[in-house]
Amino acid sequence: MMADTEIDAQPLIHPPEPVVVVTGSRVATDPRNLPRNVTVLKREDFDVEKPAKVSDLLSRVAGVHVDQVGGRGGTGSLYLRGADPNYTLVLIDGVRVNDPTNARGGSFDFSALDVADIERVEIARGPYSAVYGGDALSGVINIVTRRAPRDDVSATLDASAGAYDTRELALDVAGPLAEGSWRLGASDSNEGQQVRGNDFNSQRFSASLDRQLGAHTSLFVTGRFSQTERAGFPDDSGGYGFAALREPERRDADEAVFGAGLNTTVGVATFGLTIGYFDRSDHIDSPGIAPGIRDPFGVPPGVVTSDLERYSATLTGTQKFSDAWSVAYGIDWLREEGVSDGELDFGFPVPTSFELTRTTWAPFAEVRYQSRFGLSTSAGVRVDKPDEQNSVTSPRIRVAYTLPNTGFTVASAWGKAFKLPSLYALGHPLVGNPDLAPERGESYELELSQTLRAGALRWSATYFDGEFRNAIDFDPGPPPMLVNRNRVDTRGVELAATLRAADAWLVDASVTHATSEIASTGDPLRNRPEWRGGLAVHWTPVPALRFSAAATHVGTSPDSSIATGDVRLDAYTRVDLSAVWQLSPMFETYLAVDNATDERYEQFVGFESRGISPRAGVKLTF
Repeated sequence: MMADTEIDAQPLIHPPEPVVVVTGSRVATDPRNLPRNVTVLKREDFDVEKPAKVSDLLSRVAGVHVDQVGGRGGTGSLYLRGADPNYTLVLIDGVRVNDPTNARGGSFDFSALDVADIERVEIARGPYSAVYGGDALSGVINIVTRRAPRDDVSATLDASAGAYDTRELALDVAGPLAEGSWRLGASDSNEGQQVRGNDFNSQRFSASLDRQLGAHTSLFVTGRFSQTERAGFPDDSGGYGFAALREPERRDADEAVFGAGLNTTVGVATFGLTIGYFDRSDHIDSPGIAPGIRDPFGVPPGVVTSDLERYSATLTGTQKFSDAWSVAYGIDWLREEGVSDGELDFGFPVPTSFELTRTTWAPFAEVRYQSRFGLSTSAGVRVDKPDEQNSVTSPRIRVAYTLPNTGFTVASAWGKAFKLPSLYALGHPLVGNPDLAPERGESYELELSQTLRAGALRWSATYFDGEFRNAIDFDPGPPPMLVNRNRVDTRGVELAATLRAADAWLVDASVTHATSEIASTGDPLRNRPEWRGGLAVHWTPVPALRFSAAATHVGTSPDSSIATGDVRLDAYTRVDLSAVWQLSPMFETYLAVDNATDERYEQFVGFESRGISPRAGVKLTF
């Protein structure tokens, strides 16, 4: 399920549903015609495997590596094709949710998301600044929240509990509304010490409204608010195994996401206006990190409260001139307002406060050609005009050819992308540098794929090569400062396949080999395993029973902490099992066993998983 790029890769008990996916393109695309660097994970997939957290959904996707500093009490980071986490743009219902006020360069923390609120996840690998502008150097992930059916009022209650005080309760209510539908959802999640020193508690409320306004106009509105309280050993501390200071770092955050869109069709053209709002308030109280092998000074205790508000609006037009030619065009507007108020304790308080605002305008255009003899191409360009920065032009082109009567496709893509320096990197009074230039990227890929046996077997092989320039790095000085210094090279191969064997079996697999290194020294980047693979088998012997077994292998990877200095983390293989019994249309029960082989492994040095973790749950539908 996780490795395939076509919408048909879903559990056998649900027939395929035609939906339109736009991630990776402004021109609407049927999922059955997606390029293989785009992966769509659907709600039906989640209901089979019963993953505990979002990182489990993504762990077997080709080209993707996800790690967690401790449990959900720490930071969850995603690496696309070996690039830094802050090189991936993350959207929730099309609204940007990366946080440029944090010290991680503006990456998104996946640990706070709960699976119960997700309808599907769209993952587009490669440079996509031609479509989305900044932050999309290595790819885009769009998380689409759940939508309501239009036929009847329904309510779903999902409750689960497991080892180490893990529990979740989620309620979802939805129904029809004159020419549309509405939905309300809420959840409460808790994860105890699956990794020692960790604590996580979160509450979420979400809502959506979809409505048809006449024959040619539609409206959608989505909203999401979450509150999290977390505790864990600080990043770089060496975790439970090595941290000299045993007091945990505490992080509390409130996050609000709002999106709305209006689409109307006039003849052969469709026009759309979407607006977005994102607000995140974060409070961090850190005990600091004691001096160690890598740093004789350590990190002093500190307290910081930050707030980011982001406003966005996009006006888009799409037009289909014929069965072969389509074009999209429009303009983006984005405004970010970041405020951070904090101090470090060096025995005397040293303020770390800053406040910055920036606005970006960007016109864009994209054209797509689809011939009758198997040749297709798409090309796009976007010009971003940020405040007090030079304009940045981002092109992208893809060409594909499908051999007639074989299902075999060869494709190639190339693009450029950029990322503006984070507000933290520009404004922090101790290490910030207002003269930082945007980080730049250029990547290409070559893709082979084939569909056989009337869609029952699909495979793909992709080679990618990327170069990232002006990478922002920390210079210890004196004075200490963030600088544009490094060039980072990434390259690798992604293999993926999905097989439907008979009517009851679905098998998917992926293997990724990726290298990421600093060009000037050849040193590999931290927390990037060269090898990663996944295998899943789903069996539905009868419609009421569903079984799943999934294995994820992660190779060795370099890491470092202040306490230990440079280390190399061991390879590990994790196996997850689940069984779902649909007793009636209203009642479902399930059992899941995470890390069934009791593997002890570390994703960060000193943060060891405690092994096997069983969970059980029930789902009531009214």
